[in-house]
Amino acid sequence: MGKYYILYNDNTNIDFNLSIIDRPSKPAPEMEYETVKVPGGKTLYREKGYKDVEITIEFNFLSRDATEWDKDFRTIKKWLLTKKSNKLKFSDDLEVYYRVNSVVIDTPERLIKRGGKFTATFTCEPYVYDDDDEIELSTIFYNSCLISKPIYRIVGEGYLTLNINNNVIKANIGQELIIDSDKGLCYREGIIDNVALEGRYENLYLQEGDNTFSWSEGFKVYITPNLRCL
Repeated sequence: MGKYYILYNDNTNIDFNLSIIDRPSKPAPEMEYETVKVPGGKTLYREKGYKDVEITIEFNFLSRDATEWDKDFRTIKKWLLTKKSNKLKFSDDLEVYYRVNSVVIDTPERLIKRGGKFTATFTCEPYVYDDDDEIELSTIFYNSCLISKPIYRIVGEGYLTLNINNNVIKANIGQELIIDSDKGLCYREGIIDNVALEGRYENLYLQEGDNTFSWSEGFKVYITPNLRCL
């Protein structure tokens, strides 16, 4: 069995001569509720959504040269605190990833001249996402996970009518349009163009189980499903 590692910002901890002290716990998400008092002394609980989760990882750090310790640690901080990609993966489960919202590093403890340890806390969305690639959409898509918020890339010219699960949206494609139903944004050549869409982003979500699609002739529709589980 190979050495345990994490993958974040397109690098692993091994690239920085870091070792993970213990395999981190991955907490289950907690539902947040709004409480409402009703006549008779009863309390109703309304779901507000799942809270973010925190994943704490303890690292051992060994610099190749004691005189380079601070310089090497600055490189580590740059890796963890600069957001190139918000995907956090673990080597024992590389098919899925967590979406990281923030990273906090505590003050490192220098144990010996070349070595030390520190803790990084990753605050992540509550879901675990399949690391899926873009595929060409067909008339049926089966979602084995929870309700998911995909990205659509549509190629063609003119106005598209897209029917998903009997919900209709229309869009001015203009050769190519990307519709990100998670962020609620449309892009054309990297520029936001929300006026290109007529309809609700919620109608583009993938429901659990079978999802049915149909669309106007002359267009190709591609999807990045963003399938997610708890």
